[in-house]
Amino acid sequence: MRIRKTHKSDISALQTVEISASKVFLTIEGLETFADDSCATDEQHLSAIEPGTSWIAETDDGQQVGFLAAIPEDTALHIYEISVHSDHQKQGVGKALMEHAEAHARVLGLSEMTLTTFRHVPWNAPFYERLGFQILKPKECDGRLGRILAEELGRGLPMPEQRCAMRKTLT
Repeated sequence: MRIRKTHKSDISALQTVEISASKVFLTIEGLETFADDSCATDEQHLSAIEPGTSWIAETDDGQQVGFLAAIPEDTALHIYEISVHSDHQKQGVGKALMEHAEAHARVLGLSEMTLTTFRHVPWNAPFYERLGFQILKPKECDGRLGRILAEELGRGLPMPEQRCAMRKTLT
């Protein structure tokens, strides 16, 4: 597997990966609606591709199997999306993408990585905790993370009992 920067021409592949990855939500009671074949728009993907903070994981034969989309915000690299095709989950693809993003954040001189996620989904908060992220209490969220959580609530994501913000401090 190799990880490379995402190009505009990869957007369709990203959307295919995202839709495939979402099917695992069918196994989580109350989150089945996230397996509805919707995905990020071209414009949403471009917001991470243009600053060079979107990466795609490919097999040796060029099959796109995962991606991570992030945007530098203030002193953080904020992870907006990480998806791994259902045929390639639990094989280290997500971890490799997160390690790649962290190395890039360090090169940029950023002091932290942030994200929002589901608390109780095994491949969400527990996965990120194993990578060194910590769940933030609501009062620990800065204005930027508070706005992101509020936007998620406005889009219908279950909150706050199921969603959380997480931070990893880079030293």
